[in-house]
Amino acid sequence: MIHLDQISVVIQGPYHRGVTDRVIASVRNCLPGAEVIFSTCDADLPGRIPGCDQVIVSPDPGVFLYGQGGVNNINRQIVNVRAGLALVRTPFAMKLRSDFAVSGRDFLNFFDLYPGSEEKYQVFNHKLLSCCYFSRNPREGMPFPFHPSDLAFFGKIDDLLKLFDIPLMTKEQAFWDSAKLPPFQYWPEQYIFINCLRKNHFPCDCGFFDDSRPDNIEQTERYFASNFIFLDFSQFNLVPQAGRFSMETDPKSFVSCYTHMEWLRLYRDYVDPQLQVPMQDQERESINNLLRTYRRKQKTLHFLINILVLPLPGILRKRARRKMMSLSFMK
Repeated sequence: MIHLDQISVVIQGPYHRGVTDRVIASVRNCLPGAEVIFSTCDADLPGRIPGCDQVIVSPDPGVFLYGQGGVNNINRQIVNVRAGLALVRTPFAMKLRSDFAVSGRDFLNFFDLYPGSEEKYQVFNHKLLSCCYFSRNPREGMPFPFHPSDLAFFGKIDDLLKLFDIPLMTKEQAFWDSAKLPPFQYWPEQYIFINCLRKNHFPCDCGFFDDSRPDNIEQTERYFASNFIFLDFSQFNLVPQAGRFSMETDPKSFVSCYTHMEWLRLYRDYVDPQLQVPMQDQERESINNLLRTYRRKQKTLHFLINILVLPLPGILRKRARRKMMSLSFMK
C-alpha cells in the first residue's frame, strides 16, 4: 500500500494565474501529505506560490515555431520534468501538467493491479500509470507508433527519471522534413518514449512519426502492455482545465486513442492470457456516439456558414472567414 507521504507531485509547465492555483489546491486536497513541487521555465512568477513545498525555475530552452501558430514545446517539458524530479526524495512521484487538476486518489488502486510483463520488452522496474488520452493506437486513424500520452504519469521515481533522462530535441529533428506536415521527425510523446528506449538499449526502428510498419505496430503494443497501464480521465482522477481536452468539444481527437479496455486486451494478448476482459467497451461506445453527434452538428454548421459567407467578395476571404467561424462555433 502506498502512503501519501511517499508521493511527490511534480506540477510542470507555465504558471496560469487562477488555473494553476486550482491545480495546486486540488493536489493538496486530494493527496494530503504529498510533497508538491512546481517546476517551470516561466521566470515571470507572482512571488511565492501558495501550496507548493518547492518551486524551481529552469533556464528556458525555447520552443520550435511552425506556420499558423504551431508551437512545439517538447524541450520545455523535458527540462521542467527533469528539474522537478531531481528534487524528489520520495519513492513515488506523479508528473502533472499545470493545467490539469486531480479529483481523488483512486488511481493508486491500479498501480499494482497488472504486474506482469514480457522480459524482453520491460523497460521500467514497475509499470507507469499513464493516460489513455492521447496514447495513440497505431492501428487506427492516426498511425503513430510508440506514442504514449504525456499528460500525466505516476510511478516509481527511478522509472520516471529513466523516461525523461533523454537529450533535448534538436532543430534538425524539429524541422526534419519540410515536405511533410508536420515537419518534425516525431511527435513530442513519441520523442520522449523512443529516446528512452534507445538510451536504455531497447530495440526501436521507428524512423519518423508515421512509420507504422507491422513490426513497429507489434513492438508498440508489446512495450505498452509491459510498461504502462492506460487509464481514462476518471480512472486517473484527472480534470483538464482547458477546453481543448474536452471529449464533448472535440471527440475526433480521441478516436485513435486507446481506451482502458483496449489496453487490457493488449495486456491479455501479450502478457496474461488468463485475464478476463469484458466484451463491452463503454468508453469506446461513448467516444463513437459523441463523434456521430459532432459530425451531425459540424455538417449543419458548415451548411449555415457557407450561406453566411456568400455575400463576401473573393475566394480567399470567404475561406478565411469560413475557417474562423467554424472554429468559433465548434468551441
